Order: sequence, then C-alpha cells, then structure tokens
Amino acid sequence: GPRDTTKAGKDFVRAVYVALFCSRCIARIRARKTPLLIVYASITGNAAKHASDLGAILRPCAQVSFFDACGINPPKEVIPLIQSATLTIFISSTQGNGELPSTSHKFFSFLFDKNRSLLNGKQCAVLGFGSSAYPIFCGAATHLSKKLSENGAKEVVPRGECDSVKGERKEFNDWTAKLVTKMALMPSASHLVLKLLANMKENTASSLIRTRNMLNSITVELFTTEEVQNAAAQLYMTTRRGSVAGRRRSTLDSASNGGVDEEDGQSQNKRLLQIVGNSDLRDSHNELLEGVVKSRDDIISNAIDGGGNETTASRKTSLVKIDMQSCGNPPYEPGDHIRVIPRNVISLEELQSFVSHLSSSRDTGNLTLDDHIYVSFDEDIPRSELAVSLPLLHGSLGQLFPLDYFFENQVALEAPISMQACLDLSGLASGAKDKAILKGIGYSKKEYENMSSLYGMKWIDVFKTFPSLSKRINLDFLLCNMKMNHPRSYSIASCKDIVGSELHMVVGRFIYSRGGSKIEVGVCSNFLTSVEPGDEICFKLDRVVSFHHPLDPSCPIIFICTGTGFAPIRGLLQKRMYLQSRGEKLGPAYLIFGSRSSSEGLFHDEIMDLQNQSIITKVYFCYSREKG
Repeated sequence: GPRDTTKAGKDFVRAVYVALFCSRCIARIRARKTPLLIVYASITGNAAKHASDLGAILRPCAQVSFFDACGINPPKEVIPLIQSATLTIFISSTQGNGELPSTSHKFFSFLFDKNRSLLNGKQCAVLGFGSSAYPIFCGAATHLSKKLSENGAKEVVPRGECDSVKGERKEFNDWTAKLVTKMALMPSASHLVLKLLANMKENTASSLIRTRNMLNSITVELFTTEEVQNAAAQLYMTTRRGSVAGRRRSTLDSASNGGVDEEDGQSQNKRLLQIVGNSDLRDSHNELLEGVVKSRDDIISNAIDGGGNETTASRKTSLVKIDMQSCGNPPYEPGDHIRVIPRNVISLEELQSFVSHLSSSRDTGNLTLDDHIYVSFDEDIPRSELAVSLPLLHGSLGQLFPLDYFFENQVALEAPISMQACLDLSGLASGAKDKAILKGIGYSKKEYENMSSLYGMKWIDVFKTFPSLSKRINLDFLLCNMKMNHPRSYSIASCKDIVGSELHMVVGRFIYSRGGSKIEVGVCSNFLTSVEPGDEICFKLDRVVSFHHPLDPSCPIIFICTGTGFAPIRGLLQKRMYLQSRGEKLGPAYLIFGSRSSSEGLFHDEIMDLQNQSIITKVYFCYSREKG
C-alpha cells in the first residue's frame, strides 16, 4: 500500500529545529568568549612553546588567535586580529645584546613605526624569556613594553620575565595566574573566565600533590661495577647455551617471577640480570654519532679589562677539527648544523667529592663514580609529559650506566640552582643557618641574585656553599630538580669536498664575572674550547637547506658576518674553492666582515689568500672600535 510519510516528515522537522537550537546555543557560548591574540617571537622554539601553552590554558574562556612575528606571513595580516582582540599578548625571547629576535624586526617595525595608531588604547600584556647570565636580561620584553607605551597601549599586568637560569615554569605560571585574575576583573569578563580562575587555583594545589607523588614514584637502584660485570657475564653464558632466545627468556622470566622463598641476594641478582638484559649498558645517546678530535687551534685567547666596573672578562675562539672516520664519515654540506652533546669540564677529584656527599641507601658507605644506577618510574604518566616536566628523569629512564657517565654527560652540574629548588633544599638542610638562607633566597628574587653574585649558586658547589646538606640529598631529588645537558647547535665551518673526513667548527667562549666570585661561562663552548686531540665528541648533523650554496655557481653572492658568524661562510667559501678546482665559472662574491678591532679579526690570512685566488672578489673589514 501507499507509504505513510507523515511521521517521518514530523521527525525531520523536529531534527531541523533541534539542530538550529544547538547552533544558536553554540554561537551564544562562543560570543561570550573574549577574543584574544597572542603574538610570539621565538628563536629556538621555547617562546613559541610557552605561547602554545598559554593559548591552551586560556582557550576555555577566550577565542585565541596566534601570530608568528618571525614567520613568513605578511605583517599586515595582524591588523584585523589586533582590531578585533580585546587583549593582545606579546611573548618574545631575547637574542644577542638584549634584542628582539632578528627575524622579527620587520614585523615589529611595521607594527610600531608604520601603524602607530593601531595599538592606541588597546589592552596588552608582555611576557619575556631570557637568561640572567647575560648582562641585559629580557631586553626584548623591556623594549616591547616601551614601544607599547609609546604607541598608546596599556599593559594590564606587570611585564613577566622568565629566567632560564632560575627556572622559567614558576614565573610563567605566576604571570599567567595574574593575567587570568586581571581578565576576571574586566567589565567584559564572562563567567567562563571566573570558572577558569577557580580551576587554576584548584589545579595549583593538585599540581603540588602530583609533584610529590611523582617524586615518591621514582626508584633508583644502585649496583657496583663487579655486580654488573658478573651479571653481564652470567647472561652471556646463559645465552650461549642451547637456544639463545629460549635460554634468555627463561632467565628473564625467572628474574621477574622470583619466588618469595628465595634469598635477598639471589633475588637482587635476578633483578640485575633482568635489567642488564633489557637495558643499554653504555649510554642513552646511542643514536648519535661519535667523532674524535683531530686538533684544536686557539685563534683568539685574551683577557678583557673590566674598566673599573668590577667586571672582568676573557674571550677565546677556537677552530676545532673532528675526524669522522670512526662514525662512518657521514655526509654534510656547508651551511648545515652540528648538534653537540656537551660534557661537564670538571676534574674527577671534584666530581668524586660531589658524589661522596650524596646520601645512599647502601650500607657499604659512600657512593663512588664506578657505581651503576638504574632509574625506573612507577606512576602512569605519559612519556611526553614527563619529558617536559622532568627532562633529566625522562632521559635517564631504562638506562644502566655508571655514575661518572651520568654526572659528566647527563647532568648540567654547572647550571644554577633554581629558586624553587632552594625552597626544597631548605627542608633538607640540617643546619639552622643554611636552612634560613635557602628559604630566604627561595622566596626573594633580590636575595637570590645577591647570593648568585657572591657564590654562583651552581649545583657542583652546593655542598661547599651549604655544608649541612651533606648526606641529605639523594639521587631521586637530583633527578627531579637538576637540568639535563642539552645539545647545542653550531654552524659547520668546512666543506667535505675540501677537508675529506673532517668537520670543522669555529667556537667562541666568553667568560666574565659580575662581581663576587660568580663566573659565567657557556657549558658547550667551554667544553669545545677545552678539548684535546683524541677526545671523543658526541654529535648529530642537521641539514639546513636554506643556507646551502646556490646551485648556480655563477650566481653573485654577498657574505656578511661578524666574529664566529664567519663559520658557515668559511664552509661556503671552501665550496667555491672546490667548484673552481672543477673548472666551474664562479660569479662575483663580496665579503663584509665585522669585528671589534683588527686584532680580533678571525682567519685574516686565510681570507686574503682566498681573495688572491679569486674565490672572493672583494673583502671589506669593519672594526667597531677603530677609526676609519
């Protein structure tokens, strides 16, 4: 018979009305959200990451838009974003002598100089990232605040300054809390902002509890060298008998399922067998390359008078040549980067003294550099989150390595103790004086800076500065509070077609003191300018296609550099030398080389020799502290 469509039609009409109702509700909810713009300028990605984190925090109560000041988008695209935003947040890292990132200059010139009225009367906020190890701290953020004021903008909260020396996360969290509190007080604030503020206060308390639980979830197991060697030999002999896979599985299963009636020593031996069978005995950087230092030539090594300002400094620039035959002679192009894993330049005696002051659960006495550690973590937390919150712990999980490797390569012993770590250490100190000092510098930024100026506040000196902490700090505490030695990138200063299996680096080290006994020095630059022939260097190669030599050798080139910035240009000039030796026709090349004085000019003879060979058409030397 005929189909009755009356009921289906009514259901369809109802569904349409429900959909329209839901869309209107969503539109109303979105309308309540405050339009907000985050403009960020990042060099290494740190400021960009924090901009993303801030956006994620504010997204429940705001329509968040982003603009990369260092990106390729035309600056004019930011105009409608600023016009529609109730609040514009500027986040920037610091480059050079307290400056904005060089790739952001075009954008900020467009914003502050060519469109001065755009920000007039606008509500803004500024968050800067920098390092107090440099004379001008967070100069980029200071510059942004000044420009905003000149353009008629108003900062709704005091400028935030995150210090990589003292720990950025605490300052970032405190500044974000102040920002959300101010947003809640705005006349246009919705109930979503108030809800976010309440959630942040609740999450702060739960975060402290979670951090405490994370610390309790760390297990650090200690083994002597003899125990590890015996376990490795036993495992090797077991896998040699009969079926390798079956025997090893049997051994590991028995290790993991040891009965309650077994002796403690036997259970520990089986546990060690399991660890040795499942971990890398060497290190956690087995995916990196290892080269051998062929030579190190110190091009500049001089002392600089502080001029009566209690600031003394010294400069050192070295040409380091690495032989890569031991790692398979990997390919690279001039302009590529080499990422070096630094080692702490600390004597074994000083390192053993530091380790001997650590507390240990072992009954046999002090820890030694020959002892091996294995770190495990019981709490169910994603590895990606652990890598951000506790990078040293994350980089040490599942590895069995000796303490000398751990403290020479993994841990940043020359890094300063953060203010938060000082507060935690105050609870461990047994002496009343040390406890009071640590608590004071943990709460007061000014007291912390004064203490840093006098004593440096480096982890390697923690037991000298605060003697009552001896035997009060364990490895678990260090894994949660110390920084990890991260790789540093340098431009390659050679062409493989000319130097063969070698790789050259030009490294500058700058050491200075700002009064007191505090010495500032770069971790990786200090390591590279101190290596000796035969030393091993762990590294990884990164391609930078945008800085390679033009495919057309006849293309005119202008090279501009200062100081160690000549490194990639040196490699490119060697590339031109190789092309010329093949009979290629080279286009004109001009070099503009800047330095403070002629005595600090790098590779002068080499540059003039290249000019004589017509590799360089013309050279212009510019000296900032000489007349002419």
